[in-house]
Amino acid sequence: METLETKEFNLASGDLNESFSELTAKEIHLWRVSLNPSQEVLLSCQNALSTAEKGRVEFFSFDQVKQNYLVSQGVLRVLLGKYLGINPQEVELGRHSKGKPFCKQDPNLYFNISNSGGKCVYAFSRKGEIGIDLEKIRPLSDLDEMIEKNFSAQEQSYIQKKSAEKLRRFFLFWTIKESYLKAIGEGMRIEPQNLEFTVQNQQIKLIGIKGYTDFEDWNFKEVPFDKTYIRTLTYLGDSVEFQDFEII
Repeated sequence: METLETKEFNLASGDLNESFSELTAKEIHLWRVSLNPSQEVLLSCQNALSTAEKGRVEFFSFDQVKQNYLVSQGVLRVLLGKYLGINPQEVELGRHSKGKPFCKQDPNLYFNISNSGGKCVYAFSRKGEIGIDLEKIRPLSDLDEMIEKNFSAQEQSYIQKKSAEKLRRFFLFWTIKESYLKAIGEGMRIEPQNLEFTVQNQQIKLIGIKGYTDFEDWNFKEVPFDKTYIRTLTYLGDSVEFQDFEII
């Protein structure tokens, strides 16, 4: 798997104002942030929220859930604001008929978001819809049941083939399916077991869908993250250059 150099930006110190990269049609920008950041980052995120979002935060019962929303939504607004050249609070977000969010000021600025294990990741593209999924690799008490329920016979065979890699392979296929469903805007409206993928020589291919017709030429890619996580993308466009950034 190819490695990516991750460029760090200090949100509180104003790094984004000095060296923010323009997003071209030949690029996909990937961002990451800890959901347990410094107080300075938390304040920047809070200041980025809209009035409605600030009110929404107060409805969450658990402090960590509040903070997860504050950081994930605040950073999203900061990044969208930078791409659009406007203040974060001025970003207008809408939702398509199936619930996928989009930016009203620039519907051709495509983005997606995912979080797991205290990390939040984002993907931005100008080529077309995009989906990203992140999962922390962790033990699952019902792993065998999950494998049987959500994967085809061929996928199950691949996941079960090497016991030492079983858990990682499960999460790889899970994130592939999730990122695809997020890219097409279906979420869990299509059951995971109705999608079938193969992984050969690190090449991911969609080979079957039940109950849905998709004419797009999607690409699928596992993008390096931390060894204890799996980050997978579904995107459009060939010869794409990936840029990886982290907010600290």
